[in-house]
Amino acid sequence: MFTILTVLTALISIMFIVSVASTVTALRRETEEDKRLHGKHSVF
Repeated sequence: MFTILTVLTALISIMFIVSVASTVTALRRETEEDKRLHGKHSVF
């Protein structure tokens, strides 16, 4: 029983870490795209 709970906890932790990592990656990509777009279409 304890082993099953430990494995489930590990899987949930791994899924959480992967989710956070993918979110950070997506935000970085979005920030880079915003910088490129603002650089090309700058009013000044």
